[in-house]
Amino acid sequence: MKPVNIRLPEVNLKKLDEIAAKNGITRSEVMRHALTIYFQVLENIGGFIDLRSLKIAPDAVSSAKWGDLVIMKLGNGRAFVLANSSSGGIGPKNEDIVKLDGKLLGQLMARTVLIKVLSSGAQPIALVVNLSVEFFPTGATIFQGVREEAHKIKSLDIIEGHTEENIETSQTGIGITALGLCMEKELKVGKSLKNDFILAVGEPTVGQEVLKAHASSIVMVEDMQKLAKMAFVHEIIPVGHAGIKGSLGMMHARYKYKPDPDIDIEKSAGPSTAVLVTLEEGNIEVLKRHIKKPVRVIGRIL
Repeated sequence: MKPVNIRLPEVNLKKLDEIAAKNGITRSEVMRHALTIYFQVLENIGGFIDLRSLKIAPDAVSSAKWGDLVIMKLGNGRAFVLANSSSGGIGPKNEDIVKLDGKLLGQLMARTVLIKVLSSGAQPIALVVNLSVEFFPTGATIFQGVREEAHKIKSLDIIEGHTEENIETSQTGIGITALGLCMEKELKVGKSLKNDFILAVGEPTVGQEVLKAHASSIVMVEDMQKLAKMAFVHEIIPVGHAGIKGSLGMMHARYKYKPDPDIDIEKSAGPSTAVLVTLEEGNIEVLKRHIKKPVRVIGRIL
């Protein structure tokens, strides 16, 4: 890295120092993180021309929670989408309840938040990871897994945050947040239409089953990238611990459930191993040709 001298107004320096002190990092680290995210925003912002158009009045920003997502509409036609997840007691540490390789833990955690952001129609642009374990050896392997999963997304930057270097830990803990960006009109949230068919894509899988599951049965980041780009897919809802039944309640629309004996609608899908999508009947076969995962019709929007 090369040193760079910059001049900042006193008010910005004060804010810089406040953030650095609060997070236990240096001014330089704050600046690097800020520039990293800023560059990713510029790369993904599409038709952006005038830098001054990034200035947004606070009262123009509106935020809402949609399931596990926080959606911030910026008032300029664009929106940020935030998704986060955490894990404790799962990993390679002596007292972890579920023993799991650190690299695989990082992959699964990154996959979970990336799928959540992609389901909204937004493009992930940054991934922030904080760990409650030491950097070496445990943290390094977790970060490696996060990087490997995140590299499936182009123009995605990974910010490796804090590790615990002051206290020896006996269990693994991780917190992870993904930031996405899109045009507001591209959001696939609450967009289901009357007579849309509701499809379950992927198999609900949880716990140790996830580790044994074949890639052909559960939804992967690559599948979500394809689904998010399909204009005929109106809405995508990741299935979590509440199962398909719980996710159906997020449709914000009246629906008729069509029982399928091959799928348990109350079973947890753990780290989003299945998703619900809505689309017109005529596009079901098109979706099946492109998404090579189990696809079942489970209902219809009334």
